[in-house]
Amino acid sequence: IMQSFSSDAGERFRKRLIATAKGRHGARDMTREQAREALAFLFSDEAHPVQIGAFLTAMRFKGTRVEEMMGFLDAMESAATLIEPAARGLINCNGPYDGRKKALNLSVPAAIVAAAAGVPVVLHSNSGLPPKDGVTNARLLEALGVPAAREPDQVCSDIERMGFGHLHASRYLHGVERLKPLRQSLFYRSFLHACEVMLNPARARRSLIGAAHESFLERFAQAAGTRGQERVLVVQGLDGGDELPLAPAPVAEYHEGRIEKYTLAPGDFGLKEAKHHPCETPAQSAALVEAALGGDERHLDALLFNAGLRIQLGGGSDSLESGIAKARDTITGGAALDKLEALRGGGREG
Repeated sequence: IMQSFSSDAGERFRKRLIATAKGRHGARDMTREQAREALAFLFSDEAHPVQIGAFLTAMRFKGTRVEEMMGFLDAMESAATLIEPAARGLINCNGPYDGRKKALNLSVPAAIVAAAAGVPVVLHSNSGLPPKDGVTNARLLEALGVPAAREPDQVCSDIERMGFGHLHASRYLHGVERLKPLRQSLFYRSFLHACEVMLNPARARRSLIGAAHESFLERFAQAAGTRGQERVLVVQGLDGGDELPLAPAPVAEYHEGRIEKYTLAPGDFGLKEAKHHPCETPAQSAALVEAALGGDERHLDALLFNAGLRIQLGGGSDSLESGIAKARDTITGGAALDKLEALRGGGREG
């Protein structure tokens, strides 16, 4: 039996799905508003699971344009609980919601170092998403003994008092979470994976975003930047994360309406090039991360490079060089480990 729609939105989605599912060459692109409306419909009770799967698949073949990304982000944030902490210089750091499989997660310790150095950071992630189902920020924080699934108002307070907070998708990203069971059945990446890393749930003015492929850098910077941010850095990170490798890496920066591309190389800042440590289980990763926060030489340069970038992005230093120096002082002086211990206390610092 053919499905009938009880709303105009349902009928518009039917037509939109037909126009989108015509393959790479025949499919029609959407405006920002059309993309917003399409995803908002998928979040509704009226959407059928087959329609959701069909749209995600059609978009995978068609490819997502910047205007469409912006519309999808509008819908995702409209169906989310957002926060706006009073934290000057707050930076929004976004790694893949399906985690890491190849490289050790240094996004979490780099954020902890930045917070200990006076630059507030918000992270956000999920657990149990395909295709990687890897070590996410949430899983690593939990393995470190840091609460990772606090309510949004608690996270807002954490950021204001301790300069660090993590938003778990299960607590704030309500519309997208409704699709999680279907995404777990589809196995492949969809436009939702790309849009998740561009979310800005704490209304930060500056963001650091990871992308798996260089071809995504400028599109991500444009989509995230033109939604009201002051400065956005998109890096071709390790395992698609927001961590710079200890090797030359391309970066796209959005600032004051313009995008600039350049390369960041560790050798330019007195750091040695090296291969990144492979990803371990959450527990093994946590042990390596805690050692790095204590100054363990095995991962010190990689941590300094990434923490220094966050410090500089948040206005804690005038340059990446001085950001790296500040990160080093924060680690060697014991403040990074102190911050970790405070975070383990579940927000009881101060």
